[in-house]
Amino acid sequence: PLLSVLYPAEGAASPIDQTAYTQPALFALGYALTELWRSWGVVPDVVVGHSVGEITAMCVAGAMSLEDGLALIAARGSLMQALPPGGAMASVMAGEAVVREALAGHEDDVSIAALNAPGQTVIAGVGVVVDALTARLGDRGVKSKALSVSHAFHSPLMKPAADAMRDVLSTIDFRAPAVPVVANVAAAPQRDAAKIKDLLVEQITGRVRWRESVSWMAQNGVD
Repeated sequence: PLLSVLYPAEGAASPIDQTAYTQPALFALGYALTELWRSWGVVPDVVVGHSVGEITAMCVAGAMSLEDGLALIAARGSLMQALPPGGAMASVMAGEAVVREALAGHEDDVSIAALNAPGQTVIAGVGVVVDALTARLGDRGVKSKALSVSHAFHSPLMKPAADAMRDVLSTIDFRAPAVPVVANVAAAPQRDAAKIKDLLVEQITGRVRWRESVSWMAQNGVD
């Protein structure tokens, strides 16, 4: 139950850091907040979500029903939870160019998972390699922080989940969203239902281009 995950009993542990639980919990919170804002008269002209939040955004925009969104997020979390452990993610306090240079020669093991801000980049991949790279960056004065995750999201380690996700998405009734959705991997608004389905597969291994998504919105009058 959602409440026992968010508010475990005293002395009990919550599985919130296990992605099979994290993803549905994030979806539920995001959707609930949107409905709360709507009850106050705050209705979006454009929708965007970060990583797993993109599923909520698609649902809020009308690209799929709430029931399909719930089925999709539960399947997505379960598929990723079933992958082998050993992946890691780290938030690096540096821009893309610095991080890309550090990753040179290790692209098969670690990738850029998210470009969140001009000086904040997330990397993901094989745990020991992520640790080694952050240590090397630390020697150069670049700070980083390990993220509390069960797997290395938005990395090549997610490919089996991306392949399986195609079958799940074939069961979802996608439609053109009522409002534009700024997709993470495209950093641009999407209105085509078939394209949205493809992007939801691509974003499992692809990077979250959050900085560019926010920039697009700012340049197009979204406040």
